[in-house]
Amino acid sequence: MDCRIRGALIGMTFGDAYINIRNRLKDGKYKYESSEIRIVHSLDQMDYCQYKCDCINKWLDRHAELHEHPNGVHGQYRCTGFSTSHPYFREIKRWCYPFGVKTYTEQNLSMLTPQGIAFWYMDDGSCRRNVTVDGWVHSVSTSIATYCSKKEVELIVDWFNQTYKIGWNIRYRKGSPDNKAFFIETNTKGSHDFAALVSPFIIPSMKYKLAHVAAVEAHERQTPVGVCKCGRLIYAERRKGLCDACYARKRRENYNR
Repeated sequence: MDCRIRGALIGMTFGDAYINIRNRLKDGKYKYESSEIRIVHSLDQMDYCQYKCDCINKWLDRHAELHEHPNGVHGQYRCTGFSTSHPYFREIKRWCYPFGVKTYTEQNLSMLTPQGIAFWYMDDGSCRRNVTVDGWVHSVSTSIATYCSKKEVELIVDWFNQTYKIGWNIRYRKGSPDNKAFFIETNTKGSHDFAALVSPFIIPSMKYKLAHVAAVEAHERQTPVGVCKCGRLIYAERRKGLCDACYARKRRENYNR
């Protein structure tokens, strides 16, 4: 298998793709093993899901098609997705699920390519702009929701630093079990370096995931998205209708209860 295709498939598997290996019967009597990839996204990301489908069809000579799930998956949300089988997915499963669960290892990280990292980020990445009270972006951060063990996240951080000279900080999600609590986040400089690495592989409909880097480079005042109850302008919708000061105060109050 071409290392570029392999690296992209590893990145998809690090993200939202699921590899399933099943024993099946052909014509009701001949046993065989089916190795299948399944990818599902919300309807808002149908374009992205179609792009993944097209890539896999091209790389592996498949004929998969998207199917909409109007009632959602497990009743959660309306979505679209596809699945297709290929013997190579058996190897992907072995590399990425060595213990039956998705695990980051030196081996599978070493196979990852910039395009694979881009798929991983488009699936599980997020960004944040830190804005002054006057609406100027003074710094940004980029995160990938790895949600793994501390040992794995340390491995990921070391790999990024050694391979691409991009520094990441280890973050902890409170309330999660230790084997699924750790993720990575980088600062403004790391966000610049990371965006330069993945931007050639980010499709147009997902460019918003790199917009924070463009915002800090533009040195332009942000457009307000609302007004806080205290009277200050709000520049980030993620603050739930509050300015940064009120949002921080509310978080402190909730934490001290």
